[in-house]
Amino acid sequence: MGVLPTGRRWGVAVAAAALVLSAQPAHAAEASIPAGLKYVALGSSFAAGPGIPSPQPGTPAACGRSTNNYASLVAREHAMELTDVTCGGATTADVLTNRQNGLPPQVEAVTADADLVSVTIGGNDVNYLGSIGALSCRHGATPENCGTVDRDDIDRKLDVVGERIKNVVNAVHDRAPDARVLVVDYLTIVPGTGDACTGVPLDADDLAFERGLASRLAAATRQAAAQTGATLVDAAAAGAWHHACADRPWIEKYAPTGRVGYHPNEAGMAAVARLIGRALCAFSPTR
Repeated sequence: MGVLPTGRRWGVAVAAAALVLSAQPAHAAEASIPAGLKYVALGSSFAAGPGIPSPQPGTPAACGRSTNNYASLVAREHAMELTDVTCGGATTADVLTNRQNGLPPQVEAVTADADLVSVTIGGNDVNYLGSIGALSCRHGATPENCGTVDRDDIDRKLDVVGERIKNVVNAVHDRAPDARVLVVDYLTIVPGTGDACTGVPLDADDLAFERGLASRLAAATRQAAAQTGATLVDAAAAGAWHHACADRPWIEKYAPTGRVGYHPNEAGMAAVARLIGRALCAFSPTR
């Protein structure tokens, strides 16, 4: 297990090298987080917030970057200086080397003076959203128009996604050695047991496959955070009872009107922002 970076503005208030946050009640004093921290948000659509009003002005529409995604909520709540380069569809390669939608690799936004970096990545590397969308589509009126789901290929990609996430976190540490790095995993999409529901058109085989995919992705993310000295913000565990079929969902159903299917809603983003606030309060500022 790695060691957390020392940090210019942070003092470690816990002894563990990788702190795991889930759905426990919050009692931390929010005022303990210093104002003016430089915060860089990296990641894919579960960080960007497509479909959540309102779009960030001056950003590519294809990225779906919302003014109410979790990074924006955290930055406003704690008076941080936010650089948000999250983008829907991003893979680990888009963070490290690729020019997605004509933009530089996301990691280039991380500078040496960054205090905080959050990362939500890996889902597109393993076709998480693509597979659940294609499987849901097959139960609709035009199954012949749905995408393919290569389960063997996804299985192979799940074997290596943890290393890819580690590469992202290590690149962040290299560029900003003093920054706290939060690895925020994916909110839970489907119920952990039982059947699906109206609006989530998946049969038992589909559900079993997607549950297994989500579980392996979460485990790979958890291990990557632990092995790189990052802090895991366990959104998957926190959202286990707020899936798309729940009474109080944090995730949209397959084809919501005016929204993006199987993606976080406002309640989901607000919940993740609260988890991040608790994570930050576990570190006492030194300035």
